[in-house]
Amino acid sequence: MGRKSGAATDWRVSLPVPESVLSESEWVEVCGVLGRRPEKSIRLRPQAALGHGDALSAPWETEPVPWFAGGCFVPGVAQPAACLEHAAGLFYVQDAGSMLALRLLNVRPWEQVADVCAAPGAKASAILEVVGPGGGFLVANEPIHSRQAVLGLSLSRVGFPGYAVTGADPEQLGQSLSGLFDAVLVDAPCSGQSLVSRDRQSLGAFSESQVQHSAARQRRILGHATQLVRPGGRLVYSTCTFASAENEEVARWFLETHGNWCEEPEPGLESWRSGAAPGGYRLWPHRDRCAGGYAIRFRRTDGGGSGAWEPVVCGGFDAAGCWDDGGVGELTGALVETRGRQRFGWSGRACRAVVSVALAGPEVAYQPAKHWLPSHSLALRRDTGWRPAGVLDVDDAVARRYLEGQALASCGEGWRVVEWHGHPLGWLHSHSARANNCLPAAARQRLR
Repeated sequence: MGRKSGAATDWRVSLPVPESVLSESEWVEVCGVLGRRPEKSIRLRPQAALGHGDALSAPWETEPVPWFAGGCFVPGVAQPAACLEHAAGLFYVQDAGSMLALRLLNVRPWEQVADVCAAPGAKASAILEVVGPGGGFLVANEPIHSRQAVLGLSLSRVGFPGYAVTGADPEQLGQSLSGLFDAVLVDAPCSGQSLVSRDRQSLGAFSESQVQHSAARQRRILGHATQLVRPGGRLVYSTCTFASAENEEVARWFLETHGNWCEEPEPGLESWRSGAAPGGYRLWPHRDRCAGGYAIRFRRTDGGGSGAWEPVVCGGFDAAGCWDDGGVGELTGALVETRGRQRFGWSGRACRAVVSVALAGPEVAYQPAKHWLPSHSLALRRDTGWRPAGVLDVDDAVARRYLEGQALASCGEGWRVVEWHGHPLGWLHSHSARANNCLPAAARQRLR
């Protein structure tokens, strides 16, 4: 086990797991598999979020994740991030353990949802795939500045404008957007003990000081997140750690200190029910083919006041006024707002209060120098309010060259959205000699 050699006994002693959660003998099994990476898994894009793109299956045989519809285990030899289907946004590479919280959140298409600790965006993008085409809205919050860019890229890949990115401390967020949301997710910062198997965490995650520090922070975040939930709404708390102090004990503290909330079980998950009060659900790496994790759902039971979701006023506008080249396309049903060197095309479902505190949203244009250019996220939009002026349909070979950042043969004059089986990949700017590749460096990749 390399650097983990001989550490199983130390882990078993340093992380006390109550017998009601896991037996001593099974904890030894957990320690024995922490030196191995969990099985690969993906989350498929729902049918309703395909836009006009074709429904395509994964390029290998898959097995369903039993606790989440749309989750799939893939063969060990597969490289899911290195295929065209992934580049086109048809699936998201995601550990099966993190899908447990999505099952409990159980988002409906028309709902307003907040993800309080959203980066890097796996769960947030799954939420947007449901509410984006369905009339709802997502607020994806990430207080750590360095993590906000990757969150924005994850959401832009979904292709629907019903979202905003905020960067507030949970206390500030709760005060600004009080009582606006049907569902709130707190995928809390934790000691990250399950990440040891993926070399993303050290054995320091098992120290008592780290566990207690994380638990204190989790209680603070969870307490402030309650302000976001409207009466009758729900809140899901989840972690990617094994420590009871960060899971069941945080849940117990929450119910003891918040009398207007109750724990709400999810039918069909009895096999993963935690044996420690107040409950919730556990996944373990030695049983469940994933890194592991914990999640629990709470329901607000009182009939107190609710915030008013006041939509922004949107309508059609002259697309040529958004970027300096009028031959880009037509965007309707959006409120375009300029902030510095960025322009955002807010969805008509956006709330005034949300837009006022948002750092970013669905970008439609940016100004790198003198001129305004269409943004990469605009090319990826799948909503019916966006119609590009030109589209270039490409086959597998050309799609691979494009995604590597290569220029393509001229396809006339002007801007074109490159599409593969109807799924947008990004911009080309075509001239008489050739078509220049406008794919951002962060979106370029070499595929197999």
